[in-house]
Amino acid sequence: MIKYSDAYTERIKRLLPSEWEDFLRAAACPPSLRVNTLKMSASHLAELLDAPLAPVPWCKDGYYFPERFAAGKTTLHEAGAYYIQEASAMLPAALLDAQPGELVLDLCAAPGGKSTQLAAAMKGEGLLVCNEVVPSRAAILSRNIERLGVRNALVLNESVPRLEKNFPSAFDKILVDAPCSGEGMFVKSPEAMAEWSQDAPAICASRQKAILGSAANMLKAGGTLVYSTCTFAPEENELQIERFLLDHPDFELVGAKTEIPQPHLADFVPDEIANKCVRLMPHLVKGNGHFCALLRKTDGNDIALPRPRYSVPRAMASVWNDFCETALKTRVDPNAAFGDSLVALPNGCPDLTGLKILRAGLRLGEVVKGRFIPSHSLAAALSPQDAASVLDLPSEGDETRGYLFGATLSGDVRGWTLIAADGCSLGWGKGSDGMIKNHYPKGLRPTRSH
Repeated sequence: MIKYSDAYTERIKRLLPSEWEDFLRAAACPPSLRVNTLKMSASHLAELLDAPLAPVPWCKDGYYFPERFAAGKTTLHEAGAYYIQEASAMLPAALLDAQPGELVLDLCAAPGGKSTQLAAAMKGEGLLVCNEVVPSRAAILSRNIERLGVRNALVLNESVPRLEKNFPSAFDKILVDAPCSGEGMFVKSPEAMAEWSQDAPAICASRQKAILGSAANMLKAGGTLVYSTCTFAPEENELQIERFLLDHPDFELVGAKTEIPQPHLADFVPDEIANKCVRLMPHLVKGNGHFCALLRKTDGNDIALPRPRYSVPRAMASVWNDFCETALKTRVDPNAAFGDSLVALPNGCPDLTGLKILRAGLRLGEVVKGRFIPSHSLAAALSPQDAASVLDLPSEGDETRGYLFGATLSGDVRGWTLIAADGCSLGWGKGSDGMIKNHYPKGLRPTRSH
């Protein structure tokens, strides 16, 4: 049982007058993962993993797994077959219900769990904009977008006001998983508890109000927005939504349809707000904690975004065509060239001039001295059925692990070959004279202690 501070205990007693003892006794939930359906089905993953999986009730692709299972050290994890994600954190994207073809924004996106969940729901169609203001966290976000084979995402490292200026009334759906006081992490992280102060909820609420206001201006009329936090403080949750609705009469709070058991909150939390929001509480569900509110914009003017004017030089297109004829069964045609790199920008992609971009759609590779060198991003986004030459290895075999460490493989193939692990793409190799040269990026290779 975690040792909470006296000040925090008093806050919880005030918030949960009839349930506070149960709350304070709650233990951390089991670890969980979410299957990446862009690369593998849940049934196939269950057959391959050496661990029993139990479903997360509010996420159809989410599963709990035993503590003993080292889920982050498998080849299938490296291949992007699944994402390790706390069960509560799967709820916001599930409530947003992104659909193929929509324009969707994940405003506070790092490290990428919710973004990749949205991407799987969109099935590679439409435009997903993933933003993170902290550069180091944005880099992690970009890596996870690549690892899970997402084709239709922009990864940006921008301030929220800059995004608001560039994307007025642009999105069908927006997820705001706002920076918060992080009370939902206390049950698993004593360090987070140690950093908490009584002033934290009010400080965070002020920041959240500004972010939420900007998000409102980026949503189309008729669009939906999910606001979420991983904290229990009403100032950051129900009272934040109450203030937002007073300031934005063009929005309505939509009751989320869920059978998740809800806590009995104190009288100072307005029932008309609380009854339409969702709280995951660690004493009621297998989750460390989350708050979600689903909002709809009822009025406003949609604004057409400026379209990009990118093109692909004829010589580069010719090199790409030569590569496709020998290496691919399914074409992914570039529509932009940035320097020597060819890129497939998503449908609906706006003009990106002036934005800090870490990833724009799918980087196909680069043209070097008249030859095409395919990118790791392309390999991660392909399925074995898309490639002309495939070496599909057992996911936990010695040969597969050797490939991840940079070893040369044996195989009677010529030219670019997609290396896969039990049907899940891993990276490139290039075959010649019975050997396959390793093209798995050196920066991604694990250390020998991995």
